[in-house]
Amino acid sequence: MKVGLALSGGGARGFAHFGVLKALEELGIKVDVISGTSAGSVVGAFHAYGYDVDEAKILVSKTNLFKVVWPAFSWKGVFSMSRSEDIFKKHFPKDDFSAAQIPLHIVATNLNTGQPEIFKEGAIIKPMMASCCIPFIFDPVKIGQNVYIDGGLVNNLPAEAIRDQCDVVIGVNVSPVLKEETLSGTKKMIERISMVSINANVAKSKLKCDLVIEPKSLREYGTFDLKRSDEIYDIGYQAAHHIFETEQKLEVVQKLLV
Repeated sequence: MKVGLALSGGGARGFAHFGVLKALEELGIKVDVISGTSAGSVVGAFHAYGYDVDEAKILVSKTNLFKVVWPAFSWKGVFSMSRSEDIFKKHFPKDDFSAAQIPLHIVATNLNTGQPEIFKEGAIIKPMMASCCIPFIFDPVKIGQNVYIDGGLVNNLPAEAIRDQCDVVIGVNVSPVLKEETLSGTKKMIERISMVSINANVAKSKLKCDLVIEPKSLREYGTFDLKRSDEIYDIGYQAAHHIFETEQKLEVVQKLLV
């Protein structure tokens, strides 16, 4: 049985993906194909390239990778993604999808066509940078003749990218949208509008998944809550174990736990 894992974007909430991967490892569930958007593309790349889950989590949190990719929000102007390229090169010295031990698909938004684009061969670093490129905060990333930004705008849970290659697709959405009683401040308002917009394409992608892990408590964390990475990791870890412990009557869970 071939198992696919679709990892959503979500900024700092992406640390929950590491927790889910750790839980799947403990449950003996082998991932055969990975797709990722934004934070999901970064976590997916580390896993696909053979990094140990705990090692990768430490590398991402200690090397300031997410701080460079997602800086604290400010009105100072548009940032360049060039600093993130230097850091990515340290961890992915062979800049090519062929170096991955697990097939990997990265989704970014092609601004020229207005459509999602799936990268799965050739250089990997630029597609990762593009997939993480939050509009209005970063300059778009140029690849070939086109420019790209955050894949989450058009496909934040890229299950479609791997659906036809897998018997089972597990989707992990770390950007749940629930009712908010209070909305105050420009930063929170912009983030909320972005999440509501992105959630529309996530709902469609969930239908392509056989199992969805979506920790509701992640609503308490923001895109830039990088200092809370340990808490976020644990939420992903606990959520994955919880669904496999409480949903054992589901046919897909039974298949995965065989």
